[in-house]
Amino acid sequence: MSSKKSQKEIEQQAVDPETFTGNAPVLIEGEAKAAEVEVPAAPEQLIYIGPPIRKNGVGLRTNQVFIGGHPAFLKALYTEYPHIKSLFVPVDKLQESLKQIKQTGTALNAALLSLKGV
Repeated sequence: MSSKKSQKEIEQQAVDPETFTGNAPVLIEGEAKAAEVEVPAAPEQLIYIGPPIRKNGVGLRTNQVFIGGHPAFLKALYTEYPHIKSLFVPVDKLQESLKQIKQTGTALNAALLSLKGV
């Protein structure tokens, strides 16, 4: 036995969003939109393409990858060798940078030559 609800019963069960005081969520037509989710940018990945260095307990290897930009623990090397920062290149530009490091007169080549004998 199914009973059909009258129009009056349906209206009584409907929620008026302006006067609703309950805790249940209310979906109001026309206002419900999906929130746009912002995807955070991937942290910067740098690769060191200079010669290996071991100084004052700090070691740096060729092709060592760093996530999140220039590593802070190498600050002593940055002050002693100012050109070393240019030898940290974005991973996605590695091939182009390796070509430039071999070409005489480029900034990367000059930075590499400044570290000769270290």
